[in-house]
Amino acid sequence: MGDVTRLAVIGVGLIGARHLSLIAASETCEVVAAADSRASAEPEILRHGARYYSDYRDLLEVESLDGVIIATPNAAHEPVGVDCAAAGLAMLVEKPLTDTLEAGRRLIAAAEAAGVPLAVGHHRRFDPAVTLARAMLDEGTLGQLVAMHTIWALRKDDAYYEAEWRIDRAAGGGTGLINLIHDVDLMRYLGGDVARVYAELGYAARGLGVEDTIAATLRFRSGMLGTAVTSDATPSPWGWEQGSGENPSVPATSHNAIRLLGTEGALALPNLTLHRHRSDTTNDWSAPISSEALEHAPRAALPAQLAHFVSVIRGETEPRVSGRDGFASLATTLAIVASGQRGEPVEPELCDLAAANIA
Repeated sequence: MGDVTRLAVIGVGLIGARHLSLIAASETCEVVAAADSRASAEPEILRHGARYYSDYRDLLEVESLDGVIIATPNAAHEPVGVDCAAAGLAMLVEKPLTDTLEAGRRLIAAAEAAGVPLAVGHHRRFDPAVTLARAMLDEGTLGQLVAMHTIWALRKDDAYYEAEWRIDRAAGGGTGLINLIHDVDLMRYLGGDVARVYAELGYAARGLGVEDTIAATLRFRSGMLGTAVTSDATPSPWGWEQGSGENPSVPATSHNAIRLLGTEGALALPNLTLHRHRSDTTNDWSAPISSEALEHAPRAALPAQLAHFVSVIRGETEPRVSGRDGFASLATTLAIVASGQRGEPVEPELCDLAAANIA
């Protein structure tokens, strides 16, 4: 492997185009080629000096690569990833890992059998506020976590749903796998694995056949409880993108969207506001609450994720979000959707590769 890591992007939609731009701006990697079945993607690919392929399989056969970023629609993650594993290529697969648990098991099994790294694109774990929050939890600043709440709510434009897979449950559509899974992954990263979920799904706002709104409760294995509300059909200042300003397509509001509640204090994200009783008082409701805005490094989660992936390819580190870790976030999110469909609590499935069939 040379000094510059050679990458390809498969799937050049909204997030794939951002990956192209980030690679082009990097000094440690270059985008050699990109594939998308839509001819309309070719100008964006050529603009970054990459070669265009309409079929990713031709790209894999022709190009000499060190790694691949897979940013296709959800249902294509598994077949594309299995082919990349067969080609011996390290992968960064956009979230969700896959659209189904069966597909996730097959992809993980294929990558492990081929001995290639599999990273999942839960990029918010690379946000400096999340890194600091994780460190504060490890240090016991909040005491024992007892509850966590997340909200993600905004109104997407109607053109967003012209991509048919986004309104097709069988293709991985719905706000659960597209949006809620981001918050679920952060809840797992900060609070540990989830034992049981219960949820209600809402369809009325958009009437598209997949949910536009979700309200869920989660019981973590630690005993902590959580709630999550997600909607893609309401104007709102509350959500990770609005609060962090990380997405150039979403105007920033600076409102917090995640709240961690501990026995010694509470922390709000993404803007790191710490609330607790003053140190010179008793730790109960009779004491005043002090609030402190904590500083963190400038936000650059997607560039940090790309730099991390390059380090993974070079054998310098292990994926921060492995295939098995991404599977757990997928399983938890799918359990939430299943609970809403069935009207009963659901326990997330584990990553049992004995159930994978990669023959």
